[in-house]
Amino acid sequence: MQLSHEQEFATVDNPLIAVFSPIRIDKNMAGNIVTDVAAGDEFSMFVTRNRHNRETEVFGCGHNLHGELGAGNISHVQEVIKVESLSNYKITTEEGEKDVRINQISCGKNHCMALLSVGAVLEWGANEFGQLGNRKRVFSENPIIIKEFTDENVLKISCGHDNSAVICEYNEKLEEQKKKAKENQKKKTD
Repeated sequence: MQLSHEQEFATVDNPLIAVFSPIRIDKNMAGNIVTDVAAGDEFSMFVTRNRHNRETEVFGCGHNLHGELGAGNISHVQEVIKVESLSNYKITTEEGEKDVRINQISCGKNHCMALLSVGAVLEWGANEFGQLGNRKRVFSENPIIIKEFTDENVLKISCGHDNSAVICEYNEKLEEQKKKAKENQKKKTD
């Protein structure tokens, strides 16, 4: 199921047919350009750019009993589906509405992380070993923002089997902006 071809290649008599030649995955992704892919233990994630509106759209398929796909539910997914909770992000800036892209996606055994173009990191999936780093031991079937990296520039993310890592660079300019904002707030209250 992690390659979304269960209907074509799995039968009761012969459930495991090896595929030695590449097979194009067009279901629901036709018209999109794949920009990043990642695979977990029994699931796959595809980050794409829509050719028509240039927005980032994420698709997934396979095992999803711990929320691995970030689709907001828990069930196996046999066909490639669009993950609405990770697709078509926009933020409002002074210049107007701006698309938010996923610069990188990484999958562990049963969990994932995504690095957004605005520097935010999202995580979802299994968490029985603390792989989401949120001091909880419950899985998340929806992407959640990691708030610990607000003072750093996130450079890279990586998911291991049952662990996660984030490589950051300290953002001195952001720290100065926060310090000035606190000083201005203090002046207003005085």
